Amino acid sequence: MSSDKAQKDTWDPAVCYPDLDMSDGLAEALKRGACRLGPTLDRLVDGSGRAELATSRGTVLINVALWERRFFIDIYESGIEWASGATDDLEQTLRAVVAWRAGVSLDDYVVQFPFMREGTLARAFVEGRVAEAHWEELLASEYPTGGQRLLVRLAPFGELRGLYPEISYGEIRFTESPPRLGDRVFRVERDGEAFRVTVREAGPDPETREYVLDGLDEVARHIVGFFAAG
Repeated sequence: MSSDKAQKDTWDPAVCYPDLDMSDGLAEALKRGACRLGPTLDRLVDGSGRAELATSRGTVLINVALWERRFFIDIYESGIEWASGATDDLEQTLRAVVAWRAGVSLDDYVVQFPFMREGTLARAFVEGRVAEAHWEELLASEYPTGGQRLLVRLAPFGELRGLYPEISYGEIRFTESPPRLGDRVFRVERDGEAFRVTVREAGPDPETREYVLDGLDEVARHIVGFFAAG
């Protein structure tokens, strides 16, 4: 038996979480805990080993550590991290989830719950400049990859700076800003002396096309034209 499986099989949540009955899942346990405090979390559901709550400002993810008492909270919207943090206090965990759902502003939220830190792009997201901020963050990376070096070469094409870039190894993925699941996608990577491009349309059954372009000027024109045609 692998050590991971042995740990999973022998983990007893009652050791670190005696105040939570997780016999029917983390979400149900947290719902019961919330009811004891007053607020309700009736829309909390289990998913992929964690509890998830959909709100008007993204999804709140709650998880627990196995071998110490620790509640982890991560809040994301459109692929952007609003805030994340951890505490060993169940009441504070539940109040933090309820406060976010209630619409507490980001500034007030991190003051009210000091164990939560705002995401690196959260402020830019509030101000409507998340693409600009993410370009700056990626261009300033101390750990350049093939994709980051390609982004540096594309940076002078100003019309691209309103799009949201993501880097994966040697590839750059462009979407409209802020990014959303199912959006149109333009991917580009080096292919020898040329550039391999893959484009995917939006929709439930998206069309995908792939082709090769010779130079960066041509790549930039195709990126701008692709999103302008949407």
